[in-house]
Amino acid sequence: MLRSLRNLLVFLLCVAARPALAQSGGELHFCLHGEPKTFNPIQVADDASEKIRYLTGGVLIRLNRQTQALEPGLATSWRVSKDGRSITFHLRKGLRFSDGTAFTSEDVAYTMRLLMDPELHSPTGDAFRSSQGTIGIQTPSGEIVTITFPAPVSGLERLFDQVAILSAHSPQKEMAVLGPFYVSEYKAGSYVQLRKNPNYWKHDARGHALPYLDGIRLDIQRNRDIELLRFRRGELQLINRLDAEYFQRLQQENPGAARNAGAGLDAEEMWFNQSPIAPLPEYKKQWFRMTEFRFLLRIASGLIRPCPSRNTIHKLRCGYWRRRVFASRTKNYAIAPAIAWRSP
Repeated sequence: MLRSLRNLLVFLLCVAARPALAQSGGELHFCLHGEPKTFNPIQVADDASEKIRYLTGGVLIRLNRQTQALEPGLATSWRVSKDGRSITFHLRKGLRFSDGTAFTSEDVAYTMRLLMDPELHSPTGDAFRSSQGTIGIQTPSGEIVTITFPAPVSGLERLFDQVAILSAHSPQKEMAVLGPFYVSEYKAGSYVQLRKNPNYWKHDARGHALPYLDGIRLDIQRNRDIELLRFRRGELQLINRLDAEYFQRLQQENPGAARNAGAGLDAEEMWFNQSPIAPLPEYKKQWFRMTEFRFLLRIASGLIRPCPSRNTIHKLRCGYWRRRVFASRTKNYAIAPAIAWRSP
């Protein structure tokens, strides 16, 4: 289960600021806590590379981290087939990559073929692998593309929030991007410099080109204490994640400097071991296969809320769900209700 990875404050500051307060120019400084392993969005598997992908990559559909609603990105609209196997996108016209290369349906087709290539072992592509077989791609025009999978894919349209579109024709390959920034310079062990994409398609309500910032400097700094010291000195404008103790200390020192911006930029993942030979008790393996178990975890983690009816809330509080779900579905383990909420 993957929690929302980025309620990306940086993106809100740079791209979605209120027009009335917008001032163009300047540079934002914050830290990456590790070396980016790749700038190829298809191969991203680490947090540092993921942050860069989010700031540079253009996606067909964007998941709003605050509302959890899907919003148009490079695609103005989309439609998922009734069987959940295919999705058709209608693309924006006249868009260009950061190097000036035109954006068409061929780029989407090219990206998806790379994403699903078994030889590349793309972590992002794994989410789309619902069955063996190859995908089918049709591009009837430069603005329409249909992608068909061998089997239904759960939550298909939401997965495209992670798919940064690559250019099929740019000589810059993966360095040509459709997002608000592009990588202009990289010094291993030191920093990644992002510059404003002059061809970025978004504008604010007054017609001003986005992003407002000229660039972002991502210093590579693994030491959190040094990061905090630099923040105090005013060398950094943002700290992605801060321990509660440090946050309270900063608030006491300078109330205006420490503000809780909500969810951070890091990924939080929970893996369920469903291997038949896993050294786990059988009743726990049963839990991992149960949709009810996953439903309860989503409520506990805040990803969804229970139905706002008095009966439902009362049943959840009194343990109705625990007794009904775990007692009925784990018949071979008599005391399952008593231990159902213990940590594994």
